[in-house]
Amino acid sequence: MNFDLNQLITHLKVEKIGELHFRGRNLPGKRRAVFGGQVVAQALSAAIQTAPADRLPHSLHCHFLRPGNIALPIEFDVTVIRDGGSFSLRQVSALQDGKTIFLATVSFQVPEHGLQHQLPAPEMEPRETMISEWEFWQQVQQERPELTYLRPDNFTALDILSHFRPGVDAPAPQQDPQQSFWFKANGQLQTQADHLLVVAFQSDLLFLNTALHAHPYTLIDPEVQAASLDHCLWFYDHIDATDWLYYHMRSPLSGGGRGLNHGYFYTESGKLVASTAQEGLMRVRR
Repeated sequence: MNFDLNQLITHLKVEKIGELHFRGRNLPGKRRAVFGGQVVAQALSAAIQTAPADRLPHSLHCHFLRPGNIALPIEFDVTVIRDGGSFSLRQVSALQDGKTIFLATVSFQVPEHGLQHQLPAPEMEPRETMISEWEFWQQVQQERPELTYLRPDNFTALDILSHFRPGVDAPAPQQDPQQSFWFKANGQLQTQADHLLVVAFQSDLLFLNTALHAHPYTLIDPEVQAASLDHCLWFYDHIDATDWLYYHMRSPLSGGGRGLNHGYFYTESGKLVASTAQEGLMRVRR
């Protein structure tokens, strides 16, 4: 399916159906549950539509409570927590069939200048050594057609380049589990909010599996039970998602049936523009 950027943004933007009430449509595809990045982006879209126009989102703190049903629309209720002189806070609840499946708080700030520092960016892997999503899924279609349900139909809306797709191939366990991929929007975006929605959407791609790189398992192993539990995202500066962004992910720890992952979004010049953190369930059934 040829799913272009305009269609993706249309799905990530939620429809206002009440003063603080919104409805989102699920991305088409064969997934068994709603992709977490879709819900994160849609919750951000709902919050943006209720915030003062002079401020931008700078952080999201999200909790995944129940799997999303791909066959049902998602309702988003926004609660205005506070509007201060510089900051605003919104709480967003996502519901299906009367049950809360996702909860988020989104903080906004009036843009301002301040003290700055940044650690150096990691060495970025050349895009020339990577494979595109299109090429990857063409291989999967031929070699392992039973896995094509994993493929989101939005892959033509974004250019994504990576070395390895966890859950399909299993590398040797890593002592320092990490992975990276390049991506950019395949087209033009109209507002800064649209760029943030794309980054929010991409922030959940491959993220959960990073901690599993330390172990001889993948997400599709039948004995593995895995799910995102919570997800945080911070925006630091203006973001252009139509230019290449490098998403670098590392896992410092796993234990107690959970894995912790950290992620960083860099521009080609090495500027850090956003970061993420996520804890995921990673049980091995005995």
